[in-house]
Amino acid sequence: MTIPKRLYRINQDDLYIMMNAYKITDTQTGNSTATMIGQYWKKSLKTGTFEISKIGLLREATWARKNGLIEWSEIVSNWAEIA
Repeated sequence: MTIPKRLYRINQDDLYIMMNAYKITDTQTGNSTATMIGQYWKKSLKTGTFEISKIGLLREATWARKNGLIEWSEIVSNWAEIA
């Protein structure tokens, strides 16, 4: 018996609104919350929805925290709690 993955789904329009709500904080490296949301938005273009597992969200949050993207880490951690 397989256990289905718990996925967090967010639609393309919500990602676009969030991407525009956050400003790019580091223009040289491109590391910012807006940039990270933009990457998810690009992945949602085919289906209109971005899906990621809870484990994927936790990995993303850990990576973000290690790389100094505290704001992005907090957002993704909150998504993981919902998933």
